[in-house]
Amino acid sequence: MRFREKIGFVLLLLTFNLAGNSQNKSNKLALTIDVAGNSGFYSLNGEYLICNIKDYKLNARIGVGYSPLNRGEFMGVPLGISLITGTKQHHLEFGLGTSYIKGLDKSYFPDFDYGYQMFPKRSEAIYFVPSIGYRYDKLTGGLILKVYYSPLIKVYDFFDLEKLFANPYGSNGYGSSYYQGTNFTDAEKDPRYVYPTAKNKFGYFGVSVGYRFH
Repeated sequence: MRFREKIGFVLLLLTFNLAGNSQNKSNKLALTIDVAGNSGFYSLNGEYLICNIKDYKLNARIGVGYSPLNRGEFMGVPLGISLITGTKQHHLEFGLGTSYIKGLDKSYFPDFDYGYQMFPKRSEAIYFVPSIGYRYDKLTGGLILKVYYSPLIKVYDFFDLEKLFANPYGSNGYGSSYYQGTNFTDAEKDPRYVYPTAKNKFGYFGVSVGYRFH
């Protein structure tokens, strides 16, 4: 075999080798739509593969969800990281994250000055969101499917019940003279009304459908 033919043969082998490696290389960008799960309702999420560690991949995620609801609105902003196991198309995924969620729970304030008229208000809080689930993802591009368990653990509640009773005519817009002078502990237990306090959601599962760009 002549020198030029040898060089051509080596270049051809390198070309096939590089082509094979590029097919196995993970594509980093993906978009998913999540129902329930990390946002509490639904969200559009962008994902980015940060790095590979042998057969594991570290994935970052940020999303947003919004919807006008009856007498209120829903807004969710989930973000987090996850560890994806395996290199083929079937994976276990473990995640840690946080979510700002407004509108997950709806409650009513009574105003006895106006004949027990009810004023709607929705919860608003920040949650810690761990997750574990199954993920279908070729990693090189194409369809993504996820089913996962994702409890919402309250970290910070924007609604302050004690502040409401300390300042019943405050800027919250839901005050009433009924609250003035009311004992905080007694009012907290009053069965006649429910406050928009955020609650832990331990029975929460999520479903995700998405696409990884080639």
